[in-house]
Amino acid sequence: MSQVKKNNQEFVNTNSHQMNSSENNEFGYWKSLKDISSEEDYNRFLKQSEHNEDNGLSRRNFLSLIAASVALAGLEGCKKPVQKIIPYVEAEIGTIPGIPKYYASTIPWKNNALGVVIENHDERPVKVEGNEKHPSTLGKSNAFSQASTLEMYDPDRARGIKYNGKKVDWSDYLDFAKDINLSNGEGLAVLMQESSSPTINSIKEDFKKNFPNSKWVVYESINNENLYDGIEKAFSKRLQPVYRLENVQTIVSIGSDFLGIDDNNIYNTRKFAQNRDIVDENSTMNRLYVAENSITPTGASADHRLNVAHHQLEQLLAELSYELKQLGLPVSAEKVKSSNNLWIKAAAEDLMNNRGESIILGGPQLSSEFHHLIALINFQLKSPIDYYPLNKSQVSSRSDFSALCDDMKSGNIDNLIILGANPVYDSPSDFNFGELLKNVSNSVHLTNIEDETSKLCSWNIAMTHYFECWGDAMSFDGFASIVQPQIMPLFDSKSAIQVLTPLVYAKELSSYDTVKNVWKSEVIKKSNFERMWEKVLHDGVYENVLFEKQKIKSSSKPSTQFLNKPIKLDEGTFEVVFNASSSVYDGRFANNGWLQEIPKPVTSLTWDNAALISIKVAKKLNIKNGQMIEIIIGEKSIKIPAWVTPGQNQQSISLELGYGREFKGRLGSGVGFNVYPLRSSKTPGVALNAKIKVLDETYPLASTQDHHGLEDDKYAAPGFDDLSNNEVQSRIPDLVKQSTFDYYKENPDWVQKKVEEHKPDKKKSWADHSMYNPDWDYSKGHQWGMSIDLTSCTSCNACSIACQSENNIPVVGKQQVMNGREMHWIRIDNYFAGDPDNPEVSTQSVSCVHCELAPCETVCPVAATTHSSDGVNQMTYNRCLGTRYCANNCPYKVRKFNFYNYTRDLPEVVQMAMNPDVSIRFRGVMEKCTYCYQRVSAARISAENEGREMKDGDIQVACAQSCPADAIKFGDINDPNSEVSKAKRRNRDYALLAHLGTAPRTTYLAKIRNQNPKLNSNAHHGSHH
Repeated sequence: MSQVKKNNQEFVNTNSHQMNSSENNEFGYWKSLKDISSEEDYNRFLKQSEHNEDNGLSRRNFLSLIAASVALAGLEGCKKPVQKIIPYVEAEIGTIPGIPKYYASTIPWKNNALGVVIENHDERPVKVEGNEKHPSTLGKSNAFSQASTLEMYDPDRARGIKYNGKKVDWSDYLDFAKDINLSNGEGLAVLMQESSSPTINSIKEDFKKNFPNSKWVVYESINNENLYDGIEKAFSKRLQPVYRLENVQTIVSIGSDFLGIDDNNIYNTRKFAQNRDIVDENSTMNRLYVAENSITPTGASADHRLNVAHHQLEQLLAELSYELKQLGLPVSAEKVKSSNNLWIKAAAEDLMNNRGESIILGGPQLSSEFHHLIALINFQLKSPIDYYPLNKSQVSSRSDFSALCDDMKSGNIDNLIILGANPVYDSPSDFNFGELLKNVSNSVHLTNIEDETSKLCSWNIAMTHYFECWGDAMSFDGFASIVQPQIMPLFDSKSAIQVLTPLVYAKELSSYDTVKNVWKSEVIKKSNFERMWEKVLHDGVYENVLFEKQKIKSSSKPSTQFLNKPIKLDEGTFEVVFNASSSVYDGRFANNGWLQEIPKPVTSLTWDNAALISIKVAKKLNIKNGQMIEIIIGEKSIKIPAWVTPGQNQQSISLELGYGREFKGRLGSGVGFNVYPLRSSKTPGVALNAKIKVLDETYPLASTQDHHGLEDDKYAAPGFDDLSNNEVQSRIPDLVKQSTFDYYKENPDWVQKKVEEHKPDKKKSWADHSMYNPDWDYSKGHQWGMSIDLTSCTSCNACSIACQSENNIPVVGKQQVMNGREMHWIRIDNYFAGDPDNPEVSTQSVSCVHCELAPCETVCPVAATTHSSDGVNQMTYNRCLGTRYCANNCPYKVRKFNFYNYTRDLPEVVQMAMNPDVSIRFRGVMEKCTYCYQRVSAARISAENEGREMKDGDIQVACAQSCPADAIKFGDINDPNSEVSKAKRRNRDYALLAHLGTAPRTTYLAKIRNQNPKLNSNAHHGSHH
């Protein structure tokens, strides 16, 4: 069914563009495809969107209701849990209003555990940060964990217990569970998502003992089953690999987004970035090779990226294996030579030259045969990989899920307990799970929101958020941690433990007692259990691992014979690659406004998914951005808008999972397009021989790529567009400076030379050239500043979501995003260089740079924007008249204007939904980054109360605290020993648009790529020429 209506036609007619007919690939720097396109009307905005029609409750007002639900729900449930929870930082006895407490907890993420610290104001959790003591997060976080706060206060969450659509009591379910307990498990099945909970594992063991004829099935639509199968083939054990990237000098990533959406990405990013922390020209740096079909955050961070169709990656590995064999690695491989041989040969030489410090990584969509060969090659390379057993985790199994579906089809399943999963929406389309579910007499669905599966289940039980329940989880490497409740359940919800215990033990047990008993008998097992238990609650992790890393032994010699035969697409067809979404993952975050509105890496799309196609395909088929296409695979087809994407392989179409939901989520229902119908049990990662049919329909897509750009020249005179574009491209090397590592070592002062080129009088300082006069002596007292390392940044969006959570930044909706009115204080700018088919990508995180000589301050007629004595550019919201002079005069385009009062229809108590330390802005005022001044003030007060001076590390701004790459440093620039001062003394330091004489407090460290001299980059390094 088409999702496009007539009111979208005007937009598409004006939003289309033709690709440049020139075959010349010699491009300079460019920010979006419009920079290399001749179509004049590429920049026009959408006037109307079907997602913004009035349906009684405007989407803008509903978005604000998300936050209101915290206050409204808190009226019925904001109570401290009865069981004892231990603050991560010891507080005084009793609660002091306005003084937050911090509790260690855990986010269960599939079969992993993310250690977090939760900020709790007056028994109300409002902010999530990484736990420094936890081995999987190391004090950092990602966009999903930061946005989990909003999941908690979603007003559309399921409530209570329903049976056949009618509300019933918990006691009714207990009676139902006890009746099942009397059977031997005949016709009983449990279907759950992946988990590493020791408690769930213990319950499972008892479940199997009590019900020998039952089934326990684990299914995730996005999983690592092929990885585990490949490792099992290689070492005769089913193991979980943990990559110790801090010990790696050469990484070859094949189809893997280990810095982006793949599992354990926080840990991987942190360890990868450690070897990219370049202090000076004498430092060492790892080298990253990436082969992929579509640009990912990992590909954007690569030193060398290869654009390869996904179905050709096995042949690439075969060719790499042969080159490794030629260099002496014991591999059985036939000679293979392709047009990519120079890249592959260089990668093979680096792998061998760094043997013991090199590694090959493969993506989850790749076959088990592929992972089998990778595991054996890594074994021969002596790669720093630790392997851990999986027998205590619940991991996805396609065969078990398929067997369950067969039993359901045959009518052998009478009672099905579904814990958290949504198989009607995300299971393989050929299983037709929705129809099979109708054959089950009694189906129980534990869910956080009434979704596609809930509609077909007889029992629906509201599922607790991890803020509300006791639980546990275990990291990949065996460190167990506790999920501590922060607040009583808001919506009469239950946890998986609470649902299972009456079923297994024929009696109701509290989740607290269940978890504690399991830890006492199976985890800690010490005489001083109570003391150790409280220490775990305080620290957030148990200090002893539950299992040791496994010794591995190769069962065979690496051989390319393990690989599948080469694949060739039919004439005129494409491969379709299914990817997890960086916004909604597999669909579980579809009702989260923060994640829906955050621009995706590379494409900068918000509020939708699209079919990513290459520029060559767009030219050949005359496809324009937003044009609807039909993708046909066998008898299955979907309609979806196209988006022309740099770096996309011309044989490949990339589809993002998790959209097109039909559920009781007013924010996410109907947003985007459901691509799961194309995904079968035989093609979970990649489908071949897809056909494209170009339709006359069009659809509006919201992308922020061209919003608020520093390189824009919107006022070029008619007839001077080409001259303007050349000028725009010439500016980019001054915005995001980059060079190769070899060039940097030979010319360590190249950044400073580039900066000095703009100075009219080399004997004078920048302040002497500025038209703005300083108001303060910045040599005295604490002076705050920031440094951002472009080499480490992976554009993961953790900083932007953390900023939104910390500073009460509103969600504005798709229509306002298309109008250029998104409110994010931090934006991620993407810049491309070279051939659009395989460009180099540079990303830059930009927020208010807090100029010492600020242009915004001189033009405000009411002094609403002023400077503090410690160098922060501040806003006085109740003084602002909304003239927007400051925004016009800001060269960095980082000030955001509230065009609407997003809290207009909400009671004043809604402020309790937000961070109480930050004001909620109203219509008609400007807002921007404040350097999290509320945290600066809190640290100052704390230091004064303790009778000491503030020290480095007392203040962690939200963006720096969340950044998994540790690319952001903040602190006192007058303290020569502070981390930010050390960063600013590095010879790569530069200020954005320094030649304007604004003296920004936020500066950048130039991006360095460790390129192999044997490979000629296709990008210009104009910043050092």
